[in-house]
Amino acid sequence: MKNVEFESNAQARSVRACILLAWLVVSLATSCGHAPSLHYYTLRTSAPPATSDPAHRATSFVLGVAPFRGAEILRDDRILYYQSPTQLGFYQQHRWAADPATMLQELTRRRLEQTGVFVQVQSAPLREPVDYVLRGRVLSLEEVDYQGGVKGRVGLQLSLLRSRDRKVVWSAHRQVETAVQEAGVAGVVNALDDAVNRILEEITLAIVAQVENDFQALPGSTK
Repeated sequence: MKNVEFESNAQARSVRACILLAWLVVSLATSCGHAPSLHYYTLRTSAPPATSDPAHRATSFVLGVAPFRGAEILRDDRILYYQSPTQLGFYQQHRWAADPATMLQELTRRRLEQTGVFVQVQSAPLREPVDYVLRGRVLSLEEVDYQGGVKGRVGLQLSLLRSRDRKVVWSAHRQVETAVQEAGVAGVVNALDDAVNRILEEITLAIVAQVENDFQALPGSTK
């Protein structure tokens, strides 16, 4: 009788274990099926203003764009927000298509290429000698939720190194804040996009002016 009772109890425990395991599998499957979806965002850059004579702006220079750097907190693809100067967080389901430093490097490279002032604009690793190297550091790319409303804040530090004499011929530190006009994270991204374009418009004009001046100063230049 004891053997029969022991076998019966063992079978009951086995059945309960199978039921528990099946419940766990179903629970996991249900949980995974309802996991929040991820939303990805990117920034776009508008083309620089057209000139009446684009060829007049062309030089024989080649520009190399080095990888942009950024603080550790800006190496994350999650969109960052500040609730106060000392309290911050990340949107878990709202992310950049690339980390901020990579994204802003490509936007800057594309904007300078569109000016037509350089014969070529390369991204690192550089495949051939270049006349200038543009270096950048992303200081901020975030939502700001204090000091009178929600804003998008972008900060960028840039320097232009002339290769022939290893001289920094231009540098700038720019920060722009733009009010968020639409609700939700998409509205924040639009505000950040506007701030980025305002910075790129300003720095593009300054870099073009510096490079054209250098080109005009070359011996034999007809500019």
